[in-house]
Amino acid sequence: MQKKTKLKSAGFTLIELLIVIIIIGILAAIAFIAYSGAQNKANKAAAQSNLAEARNKLGEYNADNGDYPTTLASFDTWLASSTGGNNTSLSTTLGAGGYTYTPSPTGCDDSATQCTGYSLTAAGTLFGGSSPANDITVTN
Repeated sequence: MQKKTKLKSAGFTLIELLIVIIIIGILAAIAFIAYSGAQNKANKAAAQSNLAEARNKLGEYNADNGDYPTTLASFDTWLASSTGGNNTSLSTTLGAGGYTYTPSPTGCDDSATQCTGYSLTAAGTLFGGSSPANDITVTN
């Protein structure tokens, strides 16, 4: 008499492994999206903080000089000076790109026409935005 033996499978089938890999891929994609969203929020908060600090420093500049700077470069130079509080971190941040400074009125040069206002903008590309509608602007 011949005995039939049953072979027991102790491993996973190829289909089961593929399903597990697909589930892990989906979870990884969700985690990546959540992480990048959190990163963008943190970058936006940093840009808002930089703009608030720059607004305060521009107020100090105006109090010291009676007008606003004509360019971002002259503001950066003032920030890095002892009068500007040796604030090289803000100066470096604003000068690194992504921030635009526009004095007003248009064409002011602090000789014939004083700069009595400004517009400082953080480009949305600094924090994941892709259009000008995502920009953050402070004005005076």
